[in-house]
Amino acid sequence: MLQKKGSEMASVVEMTSATMTTELTPVQHDIIKAAAAAPSPDNNQPWKFVCQEDSIQVFFDKTRKLESDVDYMFDMTGIGGAVENAIIAASHHDLVAEPVWLGNVEKPDLKLPVVELKLTSGGSPDPLNSVVEERCTCRKPYSKQPLETAILDSLEAAAVGRFPQAQIDWITDPRAKQRFGNVVAAMDSVRFRIPECHRELYKQLRFSRNEVEQTRDGLDVRTLELPPGVATMLKGLRSWEAMQAVHRLRLTPLLTIPSKVAVQKSAAIAVVSISTASIESYMHGGRAIERLWLAATALDLSMHPLGSPAIFLPQAKERPQFRSLIERSQQETFELLPRLGNRTMQLAFRVGRSKPPTARSLRREVSEVLGCPK
Repeated sequence: MLQKKGSEMASVVEMTSATMTTELTPVQHDIIKAAAAAPSPDNNQPWKFVCQEDSIQVFFDKTRKLESDVDYMFDMTGIGGAVENAIIAASHHDLVAEPVWLGNVEKPDLKLPVVELKLTSGGSPDPLNSVVEERCTCRKPYSKQPLETAILDSLEAAAVGRFPQAQIDWITDPRAKQRFGNVVAAMDSVRFRIPECHRELYKQLRFSRNEVEQTRDGLDVRTLELPPGVATMLKGLRSWEAMQAVHRLRLTPLLTIPSKVAVQKSAAIAVVSISTASIESYMHGGRAIERLWLAATALDLSMHPLGSPAIFLPQAKERPQFRSLIERSQQETFELLPRLGNRTMQLAFRVGRSKPPTARSLRREVSEVLGCPK
């Protein structure tokens, strides 16, 4: 990918402020709306867009960064999904959107775009455009009925076919799913025991419809598909002191068992990894993940991201109080996924057939995601 530096980068800033489009054309509106429909960590929507006559600049909005995303992997995954959606939407307006990486290596520059989409005429419509708005997270129980090999192959081709740096490993054996469910539960338990993660979770949770509609971001508690009464219990654990009491009473499994069971009862688990760990690679991995998810949606399949393993499995040294648990989970993961090796796990998913979700997470209006981050 191309990368601009020095005076070229300064010219990008000048051009952005000088030529920024204040009123969108219908085509620009459609492209930005599709981009903003992308998934993001806990629905934090960490993006801003600046439209020009022949390009769209994509910025990382640090004000929406999650504390647990220490290396920007999940935020760049979301940015990648937004970029891919924009490319897909542009194709339905007879436009080719060519992404040019403008970010640096280690962390995104807050004053500069991370990606610029160069728009030119031509190309052909991408059939995945029809499911961009339909795609969503579904946390309902999935059917355990196995998915045909042809389906798994087609899903993999949709993602890896365009992004060879990405890799998908499938877990379909019942015993293997049970073991990976244990890994997910263990890493979820780590998350529940870290005060900053607790603070982050409750910052993102939306317990009332009024909150949901006012913010149009975060996790609508209805999307968690919790059993009756559990949402009320979760609300009661808002204080760290209350959560610590749960841990002291050794009741943490009550919080982790649901995800463990959900993994075990899924048709398949998809584990997406990338060959190199960099914010540009995370962005491209996010593009691959979005195509995987859209392809699954087109086949009437549900997907549910499982973030804790990707966050905490690499953190054995950084979390000495959980080192033994994390190292055991690492060993289990490498036994289950021998192809993982030195690759970076970006995200895991439950995949299968299910009933429609009770609710869908909202997105901010197009007008709210325009302009450079402050």
